[in-house]
Amino acid sequence: MRYLLATGLALAITPLAFVCLPAAAQSLGFPDDYSLMSRSSDRADAAPAQPSAQTLDKIVAVVGNGVILESELDQAVARIRARAGQRADQMPPNILRSQVLDQLIMQRLQIQRAEERGIEVSQQEIDGGIARIAQQNNMDMQQFMRAVAADSSMTMDQLRTQIREELLVSKLRRQEVMSKVSVSDEDVDRYLENQSLRNAQDREYRVRQILLPVVPGADTATIEATRDKLEALRQQIVDGDVDFAEVAADYSEGENAAEGGDMGWMEGDYLTRSLRDVVPTLAPGETSEVFRDDQGFHLVQLEDIRGNGALADQPKVMVEELQTRHILLKPNEIRDDERTRELARQIRERLEAGDDFAALAREYSDDSATANQGGDLGWVQPRKQRLDPVTRRQLEALAPGEVSPVFQTNEGYEILKVTDRRERDQTREAARERVRRTLGEQKSVEEGELWLRKLRDEAYVDVRMPGYQATGGG
Repeated sequence: MRYLLATGLALAITPLAFVCLPAAAQSLGFPDDYSLMSRSSDRADAAPAQPSAQTLDKIVAVVGNGVILESELDQAVARIRARAGQRADQMPPNILRSQVLDQLIMQRLQIQRAEERGIEVSQQEIDGGIARIAQQNNMDMQQFMRAVAADSSMTMDQLRTQIREELLVSKLRRQEVMSKVSVSDEDVDRYLENQSLRNAQDREYRVRQILLPVVPGADTATIEATRDKLEALRQQIVDGDVDFAEVAADYSEGENAAEGGDMGWMEGDYLTRSLRDVVPTLAPGETSEVFRDDQGFHLVQLEDIRGNGALADQPKVMVEELQTRHILLKPNEIRDDERTRELARQIRERLEAGDDFAALAREYSDDSATANQGGDLGWVQPRKQRLDPVTRRQLEALAPGEVSPVFQTNEGYEILKVTDRRERDQTREAARERVRRTLGEQKSVEEGELWLRKLRDEAYVDVRMPGYQATGGG
């Protein structure tokens, strides 16, 4: 059977801090033959075995301060053949062995680099890796260990070694590559803009508009007052206090005001210049920022999209939000855990008797960030934000107006109140997050390939396999 460790590697780059020169490796004095005692024999300082007691093994590559043996290459090729089947059989044997050897070389260089960096993998991390593999194969640990024991291709010790090496490489790449890769909001904006421009011509848009005109020659005060008025209206719309169509009917001076600003379906080819820059960037139901053209100040809301690549065809993402207050009491040098718990109980009794939650939060809460605001946490997303699991469970159980019992968290004793619940459309935010991940993966792959080439270029590698053909794998 085939076991996969999902380490979720992403690649990125940093300059390497060492250069291994050929002379350094040559001075190690590796022979063409090597007596294999154990896997640790890929170390330069491994004790030589007695030729009479061991089977001689060929060195197929010297890599930095270690070697790759022919037996290791044979085993790796056999695993590839077993996994790839006929696809591997169709490849010329010397090409297949060359590709596998390149992979082994790169793996060995990364492991050496990780060890030089002092990166470590604990036994607990290895155990966690085994547990994840068992879970991926829908087995408990006992079933998994029996399955490994029945599999002649790999022992449990070999599996633990493989997991350790993969975790080492994963940590190394996070440290030297992924930590250096970043995707800015501007990167996401450019991607979405380019994508919108590519797709806009094949789409139709249903748009509503609010127009507050600015007469030619208007003074600065009039212009700013008009902008401020539309900004205030936009805020009411975004907060859900008023409907866009109602505001358009009451305030817009555009020709479609009577229809709630409904401009009907418009082909992407025929959007006005100002709308072309705004409408394709919106998700259905989203309201634009206020923008200006030669007519005045505009606000648009995208009702729907149809046609090629339309965002309307993408799944809508709705997120539940809870408007929340809390009181947090932390034990300290003056008030121990028992007294803190008792104070929390007394506050809860006062709340049950009708005392104001915000007033008690201002008086007693030890959360300095929210106490002055009456414990106001704003709109909280229990399933998306990083909350204490106990806090999340308490929040999800509360209806608007309800107060939680006193409960203990890692920080102390907490009391929650939910004042309102709502669902918010986060389709646009979800789309941006998908783009951010996509761009991050692209950058990681690009930078990772550069990093791997640099790693090989700066290391000493002496390939001794007969018939070897460089495959670009390094």
